[in-house]
Amino acid sequence: MASQMNRGKRNSLLLLVLLGVVINLPLLHSTWTDSRIQADGVDVTATVVDESTRDGNWLSFTFPEDVDPDQETWHVEVDQATYDEAQRTGQLEVRVIEDDPGSFQADGEVESNVVLVFTAVADVILLLLFLLMWRSSGRLRGQLRAIALEDVERGGAGVVLERLQGEEYLIRGDVLELEPGRVVIDLGNRSVVVLLDGHANPVGYQQSAQVRARLL
Repeated sequence: MASQMNRGKRNSLLLLVLLGVVINLPLLHSTWTDSRIQADGVDVTATVVDESTRDGNWLSFTFPEDVDPDQETWHVEVDQATYDEAQRTGQLEVRVIEDDPGSFQADGEVESNVVLVFTAVADVILLLLFLLMWRSSGRLRGQLRAIALEDVERGGAGVVLERLQGEEYLIRGDVLELEPGRVVIDLGNRSVVVLLDGHANPVGYQQSAQVRARLL
């Protein structure tokens, strides 16, 4: 059961990480594209072909054929001064990556904060979910330490921290870590480091183990 709980926690954390990557990918891609435009872009004069009727100062334009042989029509929202100048001259100054005409920045372009705001809100929600999962898993509780009084054995199902007498306990749970001279056992809501003190441990990683030990 403890192993299933651990797998469930790991799967949930992996899902949160995956969601974080997916949510932040558009912003990261936009930032990377902007840096490419500044570093590798060229300044060209585009031809304004239409003024959009959408809310805001939207312009439709085409690049010169040497930049965009397909002569696709691109759209951008600009500030009022740039919009008025483009209407008067029929031209718009644009910085563009020559082999990627979809990556451009126009003079006076109005930057949208929608992606940034959405990403920030989503990241805050993911962080809150992560903190809730972390708190519910009990990892914020202190890690116990104990000294083995006998060899570690394969354990049965379930998690056990049972006092036998004095500071002597029976400890049972899945193995989280294996190191020379010690083993870390998962108790579900916390873990315990068992110092082997010369005793043997034949139990492998993520297998159920039990040992009689004295808590420190």
